[in-house]
Amino acid sequence: MSKAIMIVDDEQMITSTLAALIKMFLKRQVMTFNDPEEALKSEWFINNDVDLIISDFLMPGMNGIEFLKSVREKNPDAVTILLTGYADKENAIKSINEVGVYYYLEKPWDNTNLIKIIQNGLEKKELSDELKVKYFELKESNLEVERLYNLLKNDYQKEVENVKNLVVSLANVIEAKDKYTDGHTRRVGLISGLIGQKLHMSREQIHNLEIAGIIHDIGKVGVPEGILNKPGKLTDEEFEIMKRHSVIGENICKPLSCLQKCLDPVRHHHEKLNGSGYPDGLQGSEISLEARILAVVDIFDALYSKRPYRDKLPMDKVKAIIKEERDRGALDERVVDVLFELIDTESLNDIIENG
Repeated sequence: MSKAIMIVDDEQMITSTLAALIKMFLKRQVMTFNDPEEALKSEWFINNDVDLIISDFLMPGMNGIEFLKSVREKNPDAVTILLTGYADKENAIKSINEVGVYYYLEKPWDNTNLIKIIQNGLEKKELSDELKVKYFELKESNLEVERLYNLLKNDYQKEVENVKNLVVSLANVIEAKDKYTDGHTRRVGLISGLIGQKLHMSREQIHNLEIAGIIHDIGKVGVPEGILNKPGKLTDEEFEIMKRHSVIGENICKPLSCLQKCLDPVRHHHEKLNGSGYPDGLQGSEISLEARILAVVDIFDALYSKRPYRDKLPMDKVKAIIKEERDRGALDERVVDVLFELIDTESLNDIIENG
């Protein structure tokens, strides 16, 4: 709904003439005042029901600039036009920037030009109002998007927590069956995550890598306990059965959508760069970085942990075996270097001792 046009001039003849002109050509409601103080106290002004204000420059008591300053403070969206005599032109121009006057007109004015200026001012006000409405609509929309994002974020965090709980439960199944791997899966997950950070993997990649480390041996649920806990060396037939655990692990995780990005490292954590690994005999670039990391960490923790057939090895011996595997092209050199860096800086002490 259109608001009123306000005319303020100490000469009643001018306010009456302007009001009649505007009503005739623009069909708008016009409020006239011969005292700027009264205009500021009017309900129209107080209720912000004025679109455009035309004010004289020289008026007794309060001049046009003082009046329009008050207008700007209380009703900054109103379009303002200043009327000035020729003798006051210079002072009026200097004062325009103080109050942000839309336009100034010299007396006597041209009626056609005046109506055109008022029309343009009203169109400016209408456009400004529309933009404000769009802005607030956009702001409300953004607030709603933010609200929905926070809800989704909370749901996602809960889902992530559920995944972690599921993963830990799966790892516990393995450790309950294989008494010699107590803490092994958690250590592999933690150490793999640290290596992933050093290799500048993304947060998501590191998260998935840690989960894959925790569940990499889940397939051992399909291996007889007699083989898992055998105190001596496995026969060739028993080793072939043991080797199936990586494929079994992949098949166990495959139906779970939250573990899809862990399938590759779970299946391939025993692959070797020179093609001597299992289950697929992959080599070189065919093996993902995640699987390469798990391969190195799995060997490290197995060597530095107590096993059915031996006690844990000294760290020097562990590093020597891993170096030998690296040098013959089985393990990724970058991953091994980062692991040794973590060992040498004692960054793994807490994980190794308490993991």
